[in-house]
Amino acid sequence: MTKSKIGVFALASLLLLAVSSQVQAQNFRPGMVPPPGLGYGGYGYGGFGVPFMGNLGPGYFLQGAASTIDATGDLYVKQEQARITREQANQAKLDTKRKAFDQRLYEKANTQTFTETQEQNESFRLRRIMNNATESEIKSGIAMNTMLPYLKDLTNHGVMGPTVPLDPDILRYINVTGATETGSLGLLHNGGKMDWPLVLRGPTTRSLDKLLPEAVSATRDGSLDFAMYRKVKNEVAKLGEENRKKFHREEIDGGEYLTGKRYLDSLEGAVKLLDQPNAKKVLNGDIKATGSTISEMVLNMANKGLKFAPATPGYESPYYGLFNSMVTYASGAMGTSSFRVAVAPAQPRSFISKNPNISGGK
Repeated sequence: MTKSKIGVFALASLLLLAVSSQVQAQNFRPGMVPPPGLGYGGYGYGGFGVPFMGNLGPGYFLQGAASTIDATGDLYVKQEQARITREQANQAKLDTKRKAFDQRLYEKANTQTFTETQEQNESFRLRRIMNNATESEIKSGIAMNTMLPYLKDLTNHGVMGPTVPLDPDILRYINVTGATETGSLGLLHNGGKMDWPLVLRGPTTRSLDKLLPEAVSATRDGSLDFAMYRKVKNEVAKLGEENRKKFHREEIDGGEYLTGKRYLDSLEGAVKLLDQPNAKKVLNGDIKATGSTISEMVLNMANKGLKFAPATPGYESPYYGLFNSMVTYASGAMGTSSFRVAVAPAQPRSFISKNPNISGGK
């Protein structure tokens, strides 16, 4: 009910009371007896249908008017209190929203984004690689591939490390591949002529000694067909099955079995790459690690979209030499000497005698 309606209602009530008082005063005279059945304290109806009050007198009607006025005032007060309470509730809601917004800003300002978390994880991984790279990470090229974008970023930001020369004889044994490819063609770089471990030698390896050079030659000139490719893969798989059966028949021990398996794993990876678009370029030497210094090699590989491929079995020492050179360059560029240098395991004397510039670790 609006204030105007309340005011009209109150005014009508007051007028009704005034009319009732006047009529009652005209119809009521001293000594007048109330109608039968009503005492002096009762009421009935007088003329004009107006309630007939007994001995109440004019004060009764004034009290009723005052009560009506009081009720109207109380209604106004309660309505105003309700409005104030509603406004306080709205202000409390706004305050709650403001605090929630401030809390979100605080959490956002003090919480790392996904990109920042990834960058931090990469930083931790790089530091761990440079200080404590495992043998498998170095021989597989993972350690150098982790450092490669970091060293490129140093160069892009004008941070140059010391001049760390690279021996061309070391780079000859470093296998590379395209950024999206896996495996290494290192075992086939010698035209497909294999230096088989003793545990694998037999009729199947003699068959592969004929097939592999043909497949490599066909890959180099672009004439490799699927029939030859499939035949080579089947022979390599057959050799792996023979090695496994020898172990189960206890014809070879666990160490000999693992030696043969590691060699076959590398050969399988090389054979799978023969059908890749870059195989011809890799085998022809068009795709390789080049550069007289670490900084030159990093830029050449980055510009060509290359990455390091796993080492050829028996030729792991060059990988340790390259890894240590890259760590030396990075530590010099950042002005720190906290990186530890990895030492390669001892290499067979036959390999060292063929490559006098490469020394095995102790």
